[in-house]
Amino acid sequence: MLKTLQTTGQVLRGARALGTSPVTISSGRGGRSSTNSHTVTVFGATGRMGRYLVNSLGQQGTQIILPHRCDVHTVQYLKLSSDLGQQHPVYTPDFNDEAHLEEVVKYSDVVVNLTGSHKPRLHHSFMDSNATLTHKIARACKNVGTPCFIHMSHINADPDSKSQYLRAKALSEEIVLHELPDSAIIIRSADCFHGWDEFSHYLARINTRKRLIQKGRTFIYKRGEVTYKQPVFGPDVMKAITRIITTPDQDRHRLYQFIGPKVYSLNEFMQSITDMTYRMYKPIFNPIRHFVEADIWRHENYIRYQMISDTPTHGLPGLEDVGIRPAAFEDEAVAWLRNYRIFWQVWDPIDGQRSNIYNNSVGTGENF
Repeated sequence: MLKTLQTTGQVLRGARALGTSPVTISSGRGGRSSTNSHTVTVFGATGRMGRYLVNSLGQQGTQIILPHRCDVHTVQYLKLSSDLGQQHPVYTPDFNDEAHLEEVVKYSDVVVNLTGSHKPRLHHSFMDSNATLTHKIARACKNVGTPCFIHMSHINADPDSKSQYLRAKALSEEIVLHELPDSAIIIRSADCFHGWDEFSHYLARINTRKRLIQKGRTFIYKRGEVTYKQPVFGPDVMKAITRIITTPDQDRHRLYQFIGPKVYSLNEFMQSITDMTYRMYKPIFNPIRHFVEADIWRHENYIRYQMISDTPTHGLPGLEDVGIRPAAFEDEAVAWLRNYRIFWQVWDPIDGQRSNIYNNSVGTGENF
């Protein structure tokens, strides 16, 4: 362990090679090949959203420290986001080691926490991944005096929620504000859609897994008529966090709310998805199946994505307040939802028409 700490110190001291003050010296004209006045530690950089934040920070010339507990090859693709010497992956196998955590964060003027799991893992529960780990990181930042700690939460975080994930997120907010009342910034984001999200992919899967003979019958909570969502584009959220990091501390707010430009009922959102996947869609609701999913299995995705509506708080600063124009779902999602099309369900290059697979009993797209 001592050898690991010594190696970590050597790597992280390289992040301060441009100066000995708590903040590095700016140099260059701006962009990836320059250096701005920030060194940022990003926890959760190898997750679904981390790649977008690392890329956005790299575009500004930020020095980035990436603690990870996975294989070194898992973080290699992130190196493309920054110029040579601007990124410092640090293997952190044990987040229970407070000394190691403090070593990771003490060279940074901003720490961003993107950690959290959408489902329980083999060795980590919801509370371990979303609250306990956050507590350890926040305590390490408190011990070393980190000037700014940005914590990623959820717009529906509620200690009384039916969703375990949202209950854990609400607890993590309380922990961060307790440990770092003066330096914490909370980001409450709606469900994010992007190429590696769980939200739009989950809703697309429950429709595309149906057999052709089922004619698009999809089980949706109360046919999607009582649940309302306001999803936001994931890269927009990460760009907004970058804007917050580069904003002077006196101009930062302590609570942000990032939501999309349009409110959908769940039924309307499913229609938008199936318009891109070229699939039939007919919502159905079965009270017995609902009881099994929500009360017996307690299926987290079903509860969180189908039963709980987004409840934004009026008056909180959002994407527009940091200079980001939120992208619409229909303008971005086709890039990954087209993968759910059946391979012959595409535009015919000869006559420009799609094959009718639903009115063909064989399902080959041929006319019999």
